[in-house]
Amino acid sequence: MDNKIDSFKNFIRDNTFLISYIRDGKKSWQDLYEVYDIYGDNKEAWDEYLKDNNSGNDASRSTNSSGNGTNYWGEFINMAKNIDVEKVQEGITSLQKTLSLFGDLFVNKENNSKTYNPRPLYRRFED
Repeated sequence: MDNKIDSFKNFIRDNTFLISYIRDGKKSWQDLYEVYDIYGDNKEAWDEYLKDNNSGNDASRSTNSSGNGTNYWGEFINMAKNIDVEKVQEGITSLQKTLSLFGDLFVNKENNSKTYNPRPLYRRFED
């Protein structure tokens, strides 16, 4: 299995245009791996991606024509658009619950570790 994953990684390195599908949110790594797992590097299986890549090259060249050919702000904005705010909020809430649980455990342990001071004995029958 490890050999299949390594060959998939090499295939992606050779065909870096596939990474744009991941960044754009059109496909996931799992989707691409499933296609690779079934068809391997068969050109016919990847024709759909090659066609989209060739037609998208002209558009990407025109959008990346400023500076050194990279549009970091555009990538950042696209990445920010794809963020699911509800998922982020759920993650933050679960992190807060976990931290409060650990906080409660340590506070209770700290309270229990104090030295025991017995109450003074009251003697009723002293002469």
